[in-house]
Amino acid sequence: MRAALETCRQWEAEGKRVAAATVVAVAGSTPRREGARLLISSAGDTWGSVSNGCVEGDVAAHAGEVLRTGRPHLAAYGITDEFAFNVGLSCGGSIQVFIEPWAGLAECLAGGPGEGFVGAVATVMDGPGEGTHGLLDREGGWVAGDLPAPLAELLAPAAIAAVDAERSRVVAAGQSRVFVEAVTPAPRLLLFGAGHTAEALTQLAAAAGFRVTVCDPRPALAVPERYPAAAEVLVGWPDQLVPVVAPDRRTYAVLLAHDPKIEVPLLPLLLATPACYIGVLGSRQTQADRVARLTAEGWPAEQVARLHGPVGLDLGAVTPEEVAVSIVAQMVAVRRGRPAGGKVAAG
Repeated sequence: MRAALETCRQWEAEGKRVAAATVVAVAGSTPRREGARLLISSAGDTWGSVSNGCVEGDVAAHAGEVLRTGRPHLAAYGITDEFAFNVGLSCGGSIQVFIEPWAGLAECLAGGPGEGFVGAVATVMDGPGEGTHGLLDREGGWVAGDLPAPLAELLAPAAIAAVDAERSRVVAAGQSRVFVEAVTPAPRLLLFGAGHTAEALTQLAAAAGFRVTVCDPRPALAVPERYPAAAEVLVGWPDQLVPVVAPDRRTYAVLLAHDPKIEVPLLPLLLATPACYIGVLGSRQTQADRVARLTAEGWPAEQVARLHGPVGLDLGAVTPEEVAVSIVAQMVAVRRGRPAGGKVAAG
């Protein structure tokens, strides 16, 4: 959304009118997901994609009509419709694409979401308020846009749920249908404990879209050159670093150090935060001992149950690279709301 709004702003500054085509619903196997977007200017410029080439030509034709009339259009594509041979999706799924004029949208949304923004952009597709937009801050509510106030109030709970699930979707709000596009920064992964597994995990997690911070009190191991894919490498003890990195509800934390001097003070600090995922390396017996220790310290069972230990899906992983795969797979499952049980026995 940020890049699309900036492109739109540039084209409008050049005197061009802009239509935006956005994937708002998918079914089956499709090349792009909800929120994928193609911009088309009145001069024929294009930016982005809604299907990696399958239906772009037909979408562009609809966009031309939208720019001519000023009226939005909802287009549907799939192998079962009459356009199957010419513009159907070869992967066998179906998509719905909402095509609308974007006239001054960036200004309407007060410049749009900035870096680090957590929230959503709402677009009323039909019904009362059709053609209006709103910018929702996850913590601050509606901060910009021209959504009618009653509709904004009605829509807020569903929009917040979409943000928390990191899933764009069409929702019904009264008599209106609204596309809610979740806008969130990359989730953070805090790795505590430098070493070979951390090196492999940093690279793989970064490739999967996580912003990785490596933390370790040992300067000899916490060497930035060993973690080129990391956003940062911090040297310090848990009580020094946890307040600095300040885990929030979109933070994933993985403890890879076996050293009690790191684990014992770190876990209570992490459990006191709203981090959405806390993974801890070790054997099943180590995990049982860990649970017993935290329980004896007075931590409630529901808090201790937040620990994923042994960390990772049970893939039979042996090497650092395989363990990294199992951990990233489990974090992705948590992020996408899928079952994340079945731990890998890494000791």
